[in-house]
Amino acid sequence: MVESHPYRADIDGLRALAIVPVVLFHAAIPGFGGGFVGVDVFFVISGYLITSIIARELQTGHFSIARFYERRVRRILPALFAVLLASALAAALILYPAEARGFARSLIAATLFVSSIFFNRESGYFDQEAELKPLLHTWSLSVEEIFYILYPVLLWLVWGRGLRTRIALVGGIAALSFAASVIALRLDPASTAAFFLPHLRAWELLIGALVALAPLRLPRGRLFSDLISILGLVLIAWPVHAYSQETVFPGLAALSPCLGAALLILAGQRRPSLIGRGLSWRPIVLIGLISYSLYLWHWPIFVFARHLMGPNLPLGVSLLLVAASLILAILSWRFIERPFRGRSGVLPRPLLFGAAALAAALLVGIGVHAERTAGWLGRYPPELAVILAAADDRDPRQLTCESVRADTPGCLYGDPEAAPIIALFGDSHAATYATLLGELARERGTSVLSLAMPICPPALGWQGELLSWREDCERFQRLALDRIIATPSIHTVVLSARYRIYPFDDPDSGLVDAIDAAIGALAAAGRRVVLVYPVPEPGGDVPTVLAEAVLKGHDPEGIGQPLAQLAEDARWVTDALNDLGAQTPLIRLHPHRILCRDGQCHFYRDGQVLYYDDNHLSVSGVRLLRPLFAPLFDRPEEHGRAWLDGAR
Repeated sequence: MVESHPYRADIDGLRALAIVPVVLFHAAIPGFGGGFVGVDVFFVISGYLITSIIARELQTGHFSIARFYERRVRRILPALFAVLLASALAAALILYPAEARGFARSLIAATLFVSSIFFNRESGYFDQEAELKPLLHTWSLSVEEIFYILYPVLLWLVWGRGLRTRIALVGGIAALSFAASVIALRLDPASTAAFFLPHLRAWELLIGALVALAPLRLPRGRLFSDLISILGLVLIAWPVHAYSQETVFPGLAALSPCLGAALLILAGQRRPSLIGRGLSWRPIVLIGLISYSLYLWHWPIFVFARHLMGPNLPLGVSLLLVAASLILAILSWRFIERPFRGRSGVLPRPLLFGAAALAAALLVGIGVHAERTAGWLGRYPPELAVILAAADDRDPRQLTCESVRADTPGCLYGDPEAAPIIALFGDSHAATYATLLGELARERGTSVLSLAMPICPPALGWQGELLSWREDCERFQRLALDRIIATPSIHTVVLSARYRIYPFDDPDSGLVDAIDAAIGALAAAGRRVVLVYPVPEPGGDVPTVLAEAVLKGHDPEGIGQPLAQLAEDARWVTDALNDLGAQTPLIRLHPHRILCRDGQCHFYRDGQVLYYDDNHLSVSGVRLLRPLFAPLFDRPEEHGRAWLDGAR
């Protein structure tokens, strides 16, 4: 049974215990490798406080959905929208167009409180590194807001059915959510769904809800509450120090901080506990009071600093950024958060909701404008805009034609009415060749079938490493080969992949045998097999590298890397590919022989940027390989044995 409680300073202190590890983890301070568990502590606190508020109002008959949402709007939106607007201004000044477009999409998602879903979908092969996404931290607000929308209605509907029913329902949902999280991570330890999605995080908020709902009574003596408060602190402090980004998380690993937070809250319900008295110390409480603003401001500050100074910030710079975050958080709490708090806030309810809707529309409009203008490309002079626009110089069908499920049918390029004579088979690097092969096919009145799946090499019966689609990868390989073999018009199959990301150097991986099995199956079906060797990898986002060079006054034509260095770095991959097809005549194509001239692999040639990111050729870059691929449209019998055994 929920009872009325006075203000608990120890809970604000617990907020401080949550936010400090998060900030220090993001600052890469040694000893805080598991500081991300502070977010889980926040979830438990939120579940406890929200349930306490709703339950007290339901008990007294004063609960109002409208009033509840008004409090959430006053509590969350002013500071959030201020951070989103400031981040948009910083993005327009600092981010290059490709980065700005990604930011724009995340801005829309954060404004609409669906960023947990957005970042789960975007945390894939073509996405930016996490430390370069200014609004990544809004995923946790999305989880909480979705909870706030659904949970009060659920609690209101079941309130009249008695305490046991309420506890059984909330506990049952929590157990299902926890089990689903554990299963998701058991199936895929790298699962982003278990990390981001609300239904797989709900159990953490519901632990706090159960503390508020369950009629737990601690022994009257102080000793017991002191002991469980110490245990609670240990359960939070231990993972802060012991966990790392390699920890399989959340799932079972999140139990420790969540139970720790629950114990600290429970220990202080009757009287201040030993740890609770420490958490009630005024300086700690003050950090707790600004914790929301500190959470909002610190991450964009660190991200934009990394964009300006590089991903590895010196310790001194990180500490200065922590100080700057604290200052901004204090100002935000004093001048943005506090004026809107309570029913006596600066706006009455109708105006508050109207202003919130207007502000949200403005932020969404900014995001839509940035997306439609290619990341505010007009900010730059024309010669620089051409370089930066190369981030979009890719096949517009690539993302839709690449299979993310095994049963996706692939795409035809060239003459859509003609039967395909060539098939592309591999990962996203294979897909980059589809545009060129489609152009060559159209000129000849024929077509090409592209069968590609991200991070899935052209093999047979190889699941790959721990990927969320690893089983789909194996099934995709089988279905792709079946389709190729079942299409009699296809006489040539082009195999391509970003081979350096696969474990060729691990003899136990089975990858070499799996690729050889695919080659053997195709050869046995009478298909000519073409093995495309990897393109030189620049090691950095090429449009950005070229833009920075131009801004420094350098000629983009001179930007590149020595072929010898790139070849040496990829030697282990090249050796593995050379050993493939020992029993099968292969055509071996080497893109570097065209892309690299005079011992230098250039990123820019004749006014064209050759890569659209750090490893994929742009459409302009692929078109340089026309002499390499054009002969493939001749039937196999038109070439002699020298072609089949040779390397171009």
